[in-house]
Amino acid sequence: MKKLITLVALIAFLTGCFDAPPPPPFISGKEGEKLQPWSFLKTDSTYGTIDTASGNPAIVFYTTYTCPYCKAELEALLKKSDSLGKTHVYVVTNANFEEIKQYSKDFELDKYQQNFSYGIDTGYAILKYFGIHGVPFIAVYNRHHVLKQAFNGVTETKKLREVAAEN
Repeated sequence: MKKLITLVALIAFLTGCFDAPPPPPFISGKEGEKLQPWSFLKTDSTYGTIDTASGNPAIVFYTTYTCPYCKAELEALLKKSDSLGKTHVYVVTNANFEEIKQYSKDFELDKYQQNFSYGIDTGYAILKYFGIHGVPFIAVYNRHHVLKQAFNGVTETKKLREVAAEN
């Protein structure tokens, strides 16, 4: 009996020493489809539209105001914004107007207007299109504005950059 317990403990210990296989990539079901010209309400009460004609990669980052993972993801993107090159990041949410204004202020998003746009998905068009059930949700489009990959959860900026560079 003592040997059996020792053997079981040894097996449990050894199996814990090996890395688990990486999770499979998230499949949105929209891979290969073109970027849509969604509109969003900006903090100055005007509407912006996702640029589908620029020829530059785009990232659609769906967030919520209260999500700590979303805040960490946005902070990481802002810190490495120079490394994104010409990739434009659209930060969209279904938060209320006051929350997005506070979000903008907290992250000083006005400093990043060249590469970042942000606002409210007022008609829930993006939310419905992807069927988003969790945040952070990130859709990465290449320079041809074709969806290459979507991510549901925190994702390294380096990985987003690599996917955006794919043809």
